[in-house]
Amino acid sequence: MWRSITVASVLAAAFLTTAVPAQAQRWGRGATPRSGVCFYEDINFGGRYFCTAEGTSAPSVSRTDNDQISSIRVFGNAVTTVYRDPDFRGQSRVIDSSVSDLRAMGFNDRISSYEVGSARFNNNGRAVPRGSNVPYGSNGPYRSNAPYGSNAQSRWNYRDAERVVRQSYHQVLGRDPDPSGLRQYRSLIIDKGWSEQQVREALRNSPEFRELNTMTREKAEAIVRRAYLSVLRREPDAGAQGFVNRVLRDRWSEEDVARELRKSDEYRNKKP
Repeated sequence: MWRSITVASVLAAAFLTTAVPAQAQRWGRGATPRSGVCFYEDINFGGRYFCTAEGTSAPSVSRTDNDQISSIRVFGNAVTTVYRDPDFRGQSRVIDSSVSDLRAMGFNDRISSYEVGSARFNNNGRAVPRGSNVPYGSNGPYRSNAPYGSNAQSRWNYRDAERVVRQSYHQVLGRDPDPSGLRQYRSLIIDKGWSEQQVREALRNSPEFRELNTMTREKAEAIVRRAYLSVLRREPDAGAQGFVNRVLRDRWSEEDVARELRKSDEYRNKKP
């Protein structure tokens, strides 16, 4: 599902520009962009949709579209970073190729803000628009075809290597790197000439990635139980099975279950 973003796609911060705010989104069936992203109401790119061009961002998806996106189509050289919460907060995923069903990522009907760029990222791992015309290839500062080993050390400085590690963690694990992981992969990039793709592959082989992508009914029931205890202050009842199914099918998190419980009559009628 994920298209590899080569080392040549990483830019120095001095060349990055800031994404401009997107205009209000409107569901419809309009023209698609040459380079940009379209967000669809249904899986498999079905139903109504709205599109946004490369170089735009939406810190808050409009009320009519919020938490209603089920598939995403990417056009041209665009890439989008989607967030579960407004203002580019919460769990995030970087999407650089079309996704026909967001349930597999746990983001179905869970997108509240997004940024659209061109497969280049800033220091926080967010997609940003194209900047200046930084040269690529054998004469450029980020030579994707440079050999590994001692000659590769000149390809990366400390800041660039750290940016690649943070970006890879966000892409694969959806979080910031821990200090030990940051040091380990930063060293592999600088000292061993590892590419961004190698870092991502190593993270996909980690126990954490396997744990994130292996959901059992027992784990789902534990997630729902914690949400019930934290919000309603009681053990889940038979009606909780619906939430268990959402965790298994749509990869809902404990936060998702808790948010739905706070909408219930039981929670609203509880005395302070």
